Amino acid sequence: MLEVDTSAANVVNTAALPITPCLIIQGDAMKPSGWMLSTEGQVVMGPHPFLLHGVAALFSSYYVFNFKYPVGSCTLEFIQRCFLGINPEKGSKAKKRSSINPHVSTLHRKLIDLEWSA
Repeated sequence: MLEVDTSAANVVNTAALPITPCLIIQGDAMKPSGWMLSTEGQVVMGPHPFLLHGVAALFSSYYVFNFKYPVGSCTLEFIQRCFLGINPEKGSKAKKRSSINPHVSTLHRKLIDLEWSA
């Protein structure tokens, strides 16, 4: 996620955009004025005003373009497994044979415990 206050053309010229899909937030991260989506170093969507649509576009782009999630990132895996309940049997987004990322598993377990105690 990048935080910028500029146009798509300026983002491409000034920021080092990653190859994988990246959500670019316009304005303040706590009160965004819009978002753009980049992939393969180019802005491919936006600017659009609704951040939730941006998160959906980011998540969907990993499936549409068949990208693997970044190795060190757990956020997208957490959204996939815990909020959307998507646990495919095979493929790069499938449940891992050995185990789910421990950070994702711990957070998911704590949320379930919180739900039972609330």
